[in-house]
Amino acid sequence: MNKTKINEALKKQLFSADTEKVLAAINVLKDKGNKDYLPILFELTLAENGAEIDKEIQKLLGTIKDKETIPVFIATLQDDKYKTIRKKVLTVCWQNGLDYSDHIEVFVDLVISEDWETAFEAFTVIENMEHFPSAEVMKPLKLKIAGALKVAAEQKAYLLEELLKL
Repeated sequence: MNKTKINEALKKQLFSADTEKVLAAINVLKDKGNKDYLPILFELTLAENGAEIDKEIQKLLGTIKDKETIPVFIATLQDDKYKTIRKKVLTVCWQNGLDYSDHIEVFVDLVISEDWETAFEAFTVIENMEHFPSAEVMKPLKLKIAGALKVAAEQKAYLLEELLKL
């Protein structure tokens, strides 16, 4: 994704009722998009415009390599407005391979608080991190995980135990 401003005509095309126009706009974003389009893509995902559009958005989000997009992904994960698409956002977070280690607490909280499938996606992001924060940063997180483990259901308990091993 390049660093340019939002093209209003392209934005309008993304919100078109014509699936082909939306797909064409998504293809343009693959080459000429920037991080400012991410909220628009999340809005489109939230609007449930059909499986084909959703699949292309997920494919695009899963290939993003610009580290400047990390705060946008994190903000989306923390915003309850996007709760219904949180699992999809987490999936693209581990697919795109960006370094979310500075935000590990967000993912730990999602493992603890979300339903099992969403928690599993958050766990996968953590599991795929190449660099973990310092022991000093991890200590309170491990205490939080241990506390959640005491009241967790069996499937969630497994994820939490595995987090403690990481």
